[in-house]
Amino acid sequence: MTKTLQDLIDESIFISTEYQARLAEISGDSEWTVDFSAPSFTLDSDPSVSLDPYLLGTESDQRGSWIWSWQELGHFPDVVVTAAVQAREAGEHLGVQELTTDELVLSEGLARRLTLASKAVTGVFAHYPAAAGGGVRAWLLVDGPQLELPEPTVNRMGRIMAQALQTNTAVHHQRAVDSYARLRGAHISWDTEACAVITAADGALRLWFDDHSISGIEQAEPVVSKRELAQAAKDADKHRQALREEARRSLAIAQRESEQQRLSREEAEAQRVAATEAALASEDEPQAAPALEDTEGVERTQPTAEGQPFDQEPRQDAEPGLVSTHVVEDDEAATSEQAAPAAAAAAPASPPASDDAVTDAHPVIEEPDSTRTREQEAEDEDRRSALERLRAEQAENDAARAGESAESAPASVASGSTASTEAADERAEQAEPARAEAPEREAETQKSEETKKKGFFSRFFGL
Repeated sequence: MTKTLQDLIDESIFISTEYQARLAEISGDSEWTVDFSAPSFTLDSDPSVSLDPYLLGTESDQRGSWIWSWQELGHFPDVVVTAAVQAREAGEHLGVQELTTDELVLSEGLARRLTLASKAVTGVFAHYPAAAGGGVRAWLLVDGPQLELPEPTVNRMGRIMAQALQTNTAVHHQRAVDSYARLRGAHISWDTEACAVITAADGALRLWFDDHSISGIEQAEPVVSKRELAQAAKDADKHRQALREEARRSLAIAQRESEQQRLSREEAEAQRVAATEAALASEDEPQAAPALEDTEGVERTQPTAEGQPFDQEPRQDAEPGLVSTHVVEDDEAATSEQAAPAAAAAAPASPPASDDAVTDAHPVIEEPDSTRTREQEAEDEDRRSALERLRAEQAENDAARAGESAESAPASVASGSTASTEAADERAEQAEPARAEAPEREAETQKSEETKKKGFFSRFFGL
């Protein structure tokens, strides 16, 4: 069985009007206070009246929407949102989309229409639109023994129906009249679709309908006995008990969903906090320095001979001389070969140095050469001693290295230094905004956390 929102409004409009009249009788123009933690809705009348509040939802002109209180459970006591959950469950059963959509675009009279429809499926027929400030109104259903209606009479019922019809809320008057009589415990019988008789303890009314609207009302003779009237009252009470049982089931649903949503929010919050802490920790970690080969302008030197390391044994025909660890690149080697003779010719003769000084600066490796005779060595000593040869070679090498370093070394050092400086400056520039942004990100994170915590309340009450 499916119904529309208007069907439910028609079913509740007359009895809602009677309950609102009763609420106005006991409240007058008194102030009110609501405490959802108690929960209680108190009218500061004389004497004061305390009723049970059920929060359906809020409408906001600024927000431009209606939000059901069951949109996010756990923020209010479960009993406070029971009526809203009961309306949602009934909407799912009856196919009424307005009762199952958590947020609706606001239109004129929407909040009142949703409240009237909720009354039909909850059995709580009095409501109060409580102003929450900022153009927000919270719509409450209120209930309590103070709102109990007196025994129905046809005179009272006739006045209530006439008053309700002035609002032009009801559309299908036959449905509205039939529902009103059954909810009030009166007896109704239909002669035709266009004529019905309502019987109560004080008499009867005949109603005429034309195109789903009441066209006339007149006094009539009762057509049922007191026993049938008693049975009608029992049927009304049975219907109220069924709705209360539905309310208890809705309370259990609200408790279960509230716990599930609470756990989900806690898990989401824990994940968000962990992600935030991880992001802040990564910002505080120092950035690793780039590898030497990744630095612009710095190149790793390689041995002069391809595939030949530095720790090779000396050749058998090697002559005594200097052991040098200076590596000459291929292009530098060619330059040094051309520059060596000129540098040797231009360089002045080095002053004699002591054997100890030369030996300390460049150790002399002397190995006996089996191919040379002592006579040949003696002849060589006569011409030039080994020490003089070392001095001459050392002078040539120094001159060659001086010419090479004047061209290549400064450029290489400047490039590497600039690259290193640029890399350091770049890292510093990256680190400085990160340090500057850290407090801002932390503030934004805290603000986001506060917004999430009160996000539902902000939208629900327009805070």
